[in-house]
Amino acid sequence: MIKKIVLTREASKNKPWQAYFSQNGFEVESIPLIETQPKKFSLNREQQAAEWLFLTSVNAVEYFFANQKSKTNYNIAVIGEKTKEKLAEYGYNPSFVPSVYQSEVFLAEWLSQNESQTSILLPQSNLSRSIIEDTLIKKGHQVLPIELYETSFPENSKVMLINWLKQNETQIFIFASPSAWKNFYSIAKSFPNQKENWRIASIGSVTTKAILADRWAVTYQPKTFTMKHLADLIIQEELK
Repeated sequence: MIKKIVLTREASKNKPWQAYFSQNGFEVESIPLIETQPKKFSLNREQQAAEWLFLTSVNAVEYFFANQKSKTNYNIAVIGEKTKEKLAEYGYNPSFVPSVYQSEVFLAEWLSQNESQTSILLPQSNLSRSIIEDTLIKKGHQVLPIELYETSFPENSKVMLINWLKQNETQIFIFASPSAWKNFYSIAKSFPNQKENWRIASIGSVTTKAILADRWAVTYQPKTFTMKHLADLIIQEELK
C-alpha cells in the first residue's frame, strides 16, 4: 500500500478529500498547484439576451452568479455533478446535464438535442480549452464568451512542491485538471530519478491526455469523472 497522497487542487477543494483519505488510513498533503481569481465583467445586451448559459466548472458558477444582482432566464447547461450542485446553491436547476462529465460527450449530446441555431453565453477561464467554442461555432451557433477568471500557479506552492519532491518518497499525486498537471510537470521533470516512486491519478480523460502527452503514465482514472469516484478507486486498489 502506498500511504502518502498529494492533493493538487485549490486549497478549499482539497480540504474534504484530506479528511476522506485520512479516515481511510492515508497520510495526506495538500499542495495547491492552481489558484483562481475572478475578473470584473459586465454583460452587454447581446450577452444578456443569450438563450443558453454553459457552465463547465464550479468556479464558473460561483464567479458568474456572484456578479448577478437579479434572476437570470437562461437555459443552463452544466458539465458535471459538482457544477450542478453549486448551481443549486444559487437557486437554479440546469436544463441539460450530459451522461458523462466530459466536454466531448457534453457537446455531442447537447448538439443532438439542439439542432436549431441558438446563442450561447460561455463563461470561462484564461486557460480554458477552445473545443466547446470551436465546435459550437462550426455547427452554426452564436457563441458569446466571457473571460470570467484567471488560473495561475501559486508562488508559495512552487517552493512547497520542490521541497516535497526532494524527500524522494513513494506517493500518489492526484490531478483534476490539465493546468494542475502542467504546473506539477514544470517542476517534477527536474527530478527524473524519482519518477518511478510516484503514481499519478487523474480525474478524467482530458487531464489524462495531458499527462500522457508528457510521457508519464496514469495509474488511476475512474470510469465516472468525479473526485469521489477517483478517491474510492485509489482506496479500493491500495487497500487490497
